Parts: sequence; structure tokens; C-alpha cells
Amino acid sequence: MITASRINRIIVFIIAIGLCAASANAGLIHRYSFKSGTTKDSVGKVDATLKGTAKIVDGKLVLQNGDKTSDDTNLSYLEFNSSILPASADAKSSTSLLIWITAKENAPFARVLDIGDKSGAEGQQFIYLVAKHEDDMSRAAITASDTGSKAYITGARLDDGKPHLAAIVIDGAAKKLHLYVDGKESEAQDLGDNTLDTVHPVHNWIGKSGFDADPGLSASFDEIRVYDTALKSSEIAEIYKAGPDALPQQGAK
Repeated sequence: MITASRINRIIVFIIAIGLCAASANAGLIHRYSFKSGTTKDSVGKVDATLKGTAKIVDGKLVLQNGDKTSDDTNLSYLEFNSSILPASADAKSSTSLLIWITAKENAPFARVLDIGDKSGAEGQQFIYLVAKHEDDMSRAAITASDTGSKAYITGARLDDGKPHLAAIVIDGAAKKLHLYVDGKESEAQDLGDNTLDTVHPVHNWIGKSGFDADPGLSASFDEIRVYDTALKSSEIAEIYKAGPDALPQQGAK
């Protein structure tokens, strides 16, 4: 016989699970899981468009660019239809950009992610992630004005043929830039004046650079997520453990 007290305990347990799930997903504003065979945003309202020969194969976004540069009209890349950054950003705003990527060796400076404005009217404002820089490491950067004033951070290279989770965290409150590769954090760097509100997200790309001469990227992607919060290292670790296509409370794949 199920007593009233036992029913109450069950109800409390269910409510607790729901609160934990809501907490784990707090701040998630965009999600692109290519298992659906589409580039639709399953959380927000910013869908994406396949460009050039970009395609979805076996639940993965696939870009193949060979020797193409970012000004090539046939470049393979993904373009988000509008900004994926948090709306109404100010100097204390934060974001976390998570990308599951697998890539064989690419030329240095090939962009994994590039958000900004290449018009040059007020200089170059951007957020970027490259699979490999000239120092043979990945690099994440943000700038309010030009390349010389950027805040940047390096981590393990992303084009070694292995699957990786790269997570860029821009913490506006603490004024810090973080980079995690497979849950492991590089030493955080000061943002200085390079806050989120200084970036003009005119273009939002995966696989293409705002600098025309930079190489296009050849890689595959399992999932892309954007949060409007600065995720903590423990949250990044949980997400990495769960893997793509699974939110943390759902457990590992």
C-alpha cells in the first residue's frame, strides 16, 4: 500500500530532479546538434545555413576546403543567420561557446569559429578560435579594436585527427578569458578592454575567417552550443563527460 507520506516523498524527489535539470541547462541559448540532419537551432531562434560544399553526413557537419582561402567563393563553411552572442551585451556580459570538432592537420590560422565585423570602419572587432596557430597550439581570442590589442589564450591543438571539445568562456564579471580543451583549462587571461559588448557580430561563421587570406578549415563537427553565462570548470567537465548530443543530466553517451 502506498501511503500519503510516501507519495509526498516521491513528489519532492521528482521536483528536485526537475530543478537539477533546469540548473544544468541554465544559460543555454543556442544548440546545433547535427544528428537531426539539419542546421536548425533547437533551443533558440538562430538557424544556420550551409555554404559552398558544406554538408551534413552521418549526423556531423562536414567542411572540406583543401587549399581554399576565406575569400574563395566556393569556400565550405557554416553561417549562422544572425548573431549567436547574448543579446544586449554590456561590459559585464558573459558567454560560453562550446564546439565538438574532429580535424586532421590544417594550415595555421584556419578558423574554427569567427564572430565579428570585417568592414574595418572602427577597426577589427572579433572573437575567434583557430585549430592551430603558428606556435602549433590552438588559440582563442577577443578584441575590441584590432589584432594588436587582442586578449588571447592558447591550448592543445585541435587538428590532430582526434575528437575534441573546445570551450571558450568570456567572463565579463571577472574580466577573464578562458579556454578548455577536453575539459582541461589553460591559464586564464585578462580581458582588459576586450569585453563582449565591444564585438560587433556582423558575421558569425564556422570554418571561415574575417581575414580573406586565412585558410578555410577542413573538419567535422558533432555539436555547437552557446550559453549566455560563464560556465564554471566543473560544468565544463560535466558537459565533456556527457559528450555531444547529451545534456549533462542525461548522462554520458
